[in-house]
Amino acid sequence: MKTKTRLGQHFLTDGASIERIVEAAQIDKEDLVVEIGPGRGALTGLLIEQSDRVVAIEVDRDLCDLLSNRFGSRLKIVSDDVRRVNLPALVGIEKREKVVLVGNLPYHITGALIRQITDARRVWKRAVITVQREVGQRMIAPPGSKIYGVLSIVTQVRCVAKRLFDLPPAHFYPPPKVHSSVLVLDFEANSAYDIADERRLFGVVRAAFQQRRKMVRNALAGLVDDEILIEANIDGRARPETISIDGFERICRALAMR
Repeated sequence: MKTKTRLGQHFLTDGASIERIVEAAQIDKEDLVVEIGPGRGALTGLLIEQSDRVVAIEVDRDLCDLLSNRFGSRLKIVSDDVRRVNLPALVGIEKREKVVLVGNLPYHITGALIRQITDARRVWKRAVITVQREVGQRMIAPPGSKIYGVLSIVTQVRCVAKRLFDLPPAHFYPPPKVHSSVLVLDFEANSAYDIADERRLFGVVRAAFQQRRKMVRNALAGLVDDEILIEANIDGRARPETISIDGFERICRALAMR
């Protein structure tokens, strides 16, 4: 079968790495497993051994046929672009309370998928995802890092993220031009943050990081003033990438009092 690189597909072929991913997923037999981008089924086969119900979301019709022929009724296939799939509704149809997500996320839509996955955080027990290494680094970056930003904050507010290991290009076919990382997102762990209004928080964060090189008082000009920053105990001269999640939340709480 000809590889459709236009779809951003790079198939993980290293057996040891595949086994480590399945082990990290900690799948119980009663868990529903949702796999994003099963490709040719190298990971799917092991998932089916762990759970009696696996749902795979695959956009490539040819690969859907291959998966159907290989796994038959043991695998439910959703033939669609995952960005068009209502993940909570899909899980609701399956009527399972515990859901594990596994996915080798296409590089060109990774950001959109991470937002989609974390938006549905109440659905998941945990997720084990493979992403471009630089994206993984951004997801877990702490305040003060040059790569700390919106993705870092959205991820860390909604789950506990941990990088497990990196994957070189040679572990994929065709080999991508970048290294990859495998991350575990724990959605059952207690959040370290007390967020009153996520929409407000993410709105302020996005506004701040649109001009991340500016001082926060300038980046948020028109949205907050110096008095709000003082109430939030934030130095208006600070850069957005130096402000912690708790710091942004203090800004939002001060803003909500107006």
